[in-house]
Amino acid sequence: MRVLLRFVFASFLLCNVLWVTGVAAQGRRGTVTGRVTDASQGVLPGARIELQPGGLSAQSDANGEFSVKDVNPGRYTVTVSHEGFGLYTTDITVTANSSTPVDAVLQIGTHNEVVTVTGDRQGGEVEALTIERTADNIVQVLPADVITSLPNTNIADAVGRMPSVSLERDEGEGTEPRLSNVTIDGIHVPSPEGVRTVKLDVIPADLVSSVEINKTLSANQDADAIGGSVNLVTRAPANQPYVSLLGMGGYTPITGGRKLYQIAGTAGQRFGADKKFGALFGFSYDYNSRGIDDLEPAPAVNPLPNGNNFLGPSTADLRNYHYDRRRYGFDGELDYKLSDMASVYIRGLFSHFNDFGEDWIYSPGIDNFITDTADPNNTCGITDVSGVQGCGSISFTDVYRKPSQQIVSVQAGARHFFGGTVLNYEAALSQASYTGGFGFARYFGPGGIAFGVDTKNPFTPKFPVLNGVSLYDPTTYSFGFGDNENDGISERDAVGDISLSKPYKVGGHFSTFEIGLKGWDARKTSLLDRMNFDSSFGGLPMTQFLGAYRDNNYYFGQYQFGPTTSFSKLLSTVSALPLQPNVGFNLPNDFDISERIWAGYVMDTIDLGRFRLQGGVRIESTSDDLKANSVNYDTNGDFQSASPLVTTHSYINVFPSVQAQYRFNTDTVLRAAYGAGIARPNFQDQAPFQSYDQSNPNVPVTRAIRTCFRPTLRTSTCCWSIT
Repeated sequence: MRVLLRFVFASFLLCNVLWVTGVAAQGRRGTVTGRVTDASQGVLPGARIELQPGGLSAQSDANGEFSVKDVNPGRYTVTVSHEGFGLYTTDITVTANSSTPVDAVLQIGTHNEVVTVTGDRQGGEVEALTIERTADNIVQVLPADVITSLPNTNIADAVGRMPSVSLERDEGEGTEPRLSNVTIDGIHVPSPEGVRTVKLDVIPADLVSSVEINKTLSANQDADAIGGSVNLVTRAPANQPYVSLLGMGGYTPITGGRKLYQIAGTAGQRFGADKKFGALFGFSYDYNSRGIDDLEPAPAVNPLPNGNNFLGPSTADLRNYHYDRRRYGFDGELDYKLSDMASVYIRGLFSHFNDFGEDWIYSPGIDNFITDTADPNNTCGITDVSGVQGCGSISFTDVYRKPSQQIVSVQAGARHFFGGTVLNYEAALSQASYTGGFGFARYFGPGGIAFGVDTKNPFTPKFPVLNGVSLYDPTTYSFGFGDNENDGISERDAVGDISLSKPYKVGGHFSTFEIGLKGWDARKTSLLDRMNFDSSFGGLPMTQFLGAYRDNNYYFGQYQFGPTTSFSKLLSTVSALPLQPNVGFNLPNDFDISERIWAGYVMDTIDLGRFRLQGGVRIESTSDDLKANSVNYDTNGDFQSASPLVTTHSYINVFPSVQAQYRFNTDTVLRAAYGAGIARPNFQDQAPFQSYDQSNPNVPVTRAIRTCFRPTLRTSTCCWSIT
């Protein structure tokens, strides 16, 4: 912590020196400010503004505004460029101690003897290409126009369409891989699960203006993004009134027919004669009753009684999934412009995702393979068979899924200009939660089944019954065991940051020095609630819990699928009976973890003609308070008692970074980057634990305390960027 404080003090001291120097010089220089719009008065963020002679440059922000500071008095030619638009040029005269306005209106670019048909989507793609072209780091941008032009109901599906993005899928929809950081407008997003990563299928795709994939890290970005940083940019009100509505629906004939639909809308506008006040609100809702027929054979090396082996499946689960996935959310922003380049704002995003459903699984299994009906191992009563057969049984599982995830994030901040200095500060409060779980019930079916093995079609292996046993007679099934889950996981994050940037010149080259501080306080809790119920309830017959659904065309009619059960019927029956909490699982997995991260950074960017260099260093100090349970068991492995287990841990990491680019021309840029990042362990992996020898439960074998390890990965990247 002392190292961090010394670093911050030295940085602020250096900043003050630059401030004093800049103030002295500022008295002899002027500023060029303005806004970049298209012919319809729509703002154009990401436009490049350049002054000649001298080569001073700037980039328009999300409101199309820009500012070029510390300009020597004199005459200049201002050139404004934006992908897809023609160049805008004008001559200006800059005087000392004053601001020279430039309002650039760009026209659509034209080409001789070329007819171009354009639509709304092209505007978003052009804006994305402009951001990628002008960014200091290596970044890819997916704008809202492209996201909504395809059937992307969640952010993960949208991100998965971007090149060089590896997408992990779950239940047919995209989720976010590990080792990546997810932020909303640069603020860390808490995960609703016991891990750190956020599954992006929780967030509707309609609630963002764009998705930025930062492949390299600068010093002003969070360091926990070895695999890259996914930044969700929320929508902001524009000068022109904006209203959009979306609706779509669909139907799939699988598993008896399933449907889906989606609705979304957004409205925003700036108000007043000077358009100083802006407001925007949006909503999204989608429902997806997904159905899946899933055949899962299990290939194995199966020993035969004669000493040989049979290479083939020993089981093939027949699984039928019914999902009722509901996802809805809201977003909004209010902002007020204090001046042309200064503003205050408050914005928020709410997202809720219910991943409900029920899964039914028939699991035939061969206990032992036979080749001779006279073999003493043949207890299945085979009378007329040939080839390879097996004696086995079958079971049925009903999985009841009720996980519900929610993310809420509220941010407030401001941007101020003091001469040529830019001050940004903001605070955010975010909360993520998970409730529910995956309960299940296992039913045991008939045994003594003589299974044949048919692998003529390797993609649809079958196990024909050879001795007349009915596989799907519900009267031959009885309840064995199961559980019901009502887990609760929650994370609360409070984040605050402040940054100061100051332009200056070195040898006639325009440069920007930036310094910043950030504090993050997180608390993650896990409280598992799993109740067991087993055959002590009397081996209840499966017929008591039968449901209405039957799949008569399973796997395109190639297999027969038996009757299904209703988990809610089972719950209503066992709820009147004394259930046994699974304390042996619940308590060891409960934890309460607090984590605080203090970060400081310094960064400098300099333009050297066609060459642009950015370098910086970030220091992060992390401290954890870890609370969990020490659980004692008897010699039979049964729970005896639990006691608190508490520990703390802290560490400091330094993350240097360098971003370099060389512009051959407007559209061809060579980039190289070097940086360092960190992958912190999941919260559930940090919880302390103790191991005991069951033969002597009073003496711990280990007092191992899980502590924060500090894996860092230094990465270097070099690539061409042609936009």
